[in-house]
Amino acid sequence: MLNFDLMDTVAGRQIHEMGLIEDAREMVIEALDVRFGIVPTEIIKQIRAISKRDWLKSLHRQAIISSNMNSFKEILSKALPSQKPRS
Repeated sequence: MLNFDLMDTVAGRQIHEMGLIEDAREMVIEALDVRFGIVPTEIIKQIRAISKRDWLKSLHRQAIISSNMNSFKEILSKALPSQKPRS
């Protein structure tokens, strides 16, 4: 029988981090839903595209304190990776 802790492996730590990121995404979406009602699909897609936990933590805070969905959208646009065409 193998006896090891999954968290002692690189894969285990990566899986754990992925779970934390997914939880952070859900918390941002939940905060928006509670504050403003239905969250537009486009905003959900944009939130799901973010993979940096510290950005998601900041967005969660902004979801709580933003005065309306438009001000949150403005902040969200700054957190998204720029998609400028390469020359």
